Amino acid sequence: MQTYKRLPVAFVKGDGVQLWDTEGRRYLDFLSGIAVVSLGHSHPAVARSISEQASMLCHVSNLYYNDIQPRLAAKIDSLIGGGGRLFFSNSGAEAVECAVKLARRYGQSHGGPKRYEIVSAYGSFHGRTLAALAATGQPTKHEAFQPLPSGFRYVEYGDIDALTAVLDQKVAAVLIESIQGEGGVIVPPRGYLEAVRTLCDEREVLLIIDEVQTGLGRTGEWFGFQESGIRPDIVTLAKALGNGMPIGACWARAEVA
Repeated sequence: MQTYKRLPVAFVKGDGVQLWDTEGRRYLDFLSGIAVVSLGHSHPAVARSISEQASMLCHVSNLYYNDIQPRLAAKIDSLIGGGGRLFFSNSGAEAVECAVKLARRYGQSHGGPKRYEIVSAYGSFHGRTLAALAATGQPTKHEAFQPLPSGFRYVEYGDIDALTAVLDQKVAAVLIESIQGEGGVIVPPRGYLEAVRTLCDEREVLLIIDEVQTGLGRTGEWFGFQESGIRPDIVTLAKALGNGMPIGACWARAEVA
């Protein structure tokens, strides 16, 4: 099915920052699979881990434990700052779906059945599943898929006054990227994330930071929000987490999870 407008090239091999197509032409890869292959293509440690795990165990469903997930959860939790719980998924969009569901459940249990709205930013991108798409502040991406889930509002990214004006008793959470990716690599004004955190605390609204594209070292910190020193209530991540394998994660403070 036609989901992306693809370029007329087919790759067959990758090594580090290099790619080769079906005609044997070599390319220098500046895209990294859209911020996914942070360790490079065909990294030996990644390939070895995949092979070793596949030879022992692949899947037993979520009805049982395995020995790998708790170790990964503990590592991610420590990088974020501790005190949280994690849900693993197949993609960043699913991680965002988890964050939205957590926020709505928390909002309704702490503010009543009408506290379910999510405020995100124009120019944002949070995924292509229905709720993640509804949270994406790009109306042109919504047109073909109406009606989308309701309960989403948008403000200009970096405008704390606009955000202040919409945070009423219906809002369960604010969902923003620490740096907007698809929106054009938009870095927020200095002090913006700190102001958002303070505002969310004052209004008793959860703060969700989408680190799917910026997380795991891409900004110089483990997560983009860490540059500001804030602590979100929920964090979503994926992409570099799997270096090409399908995995996402949603971290939340234990009280929220």
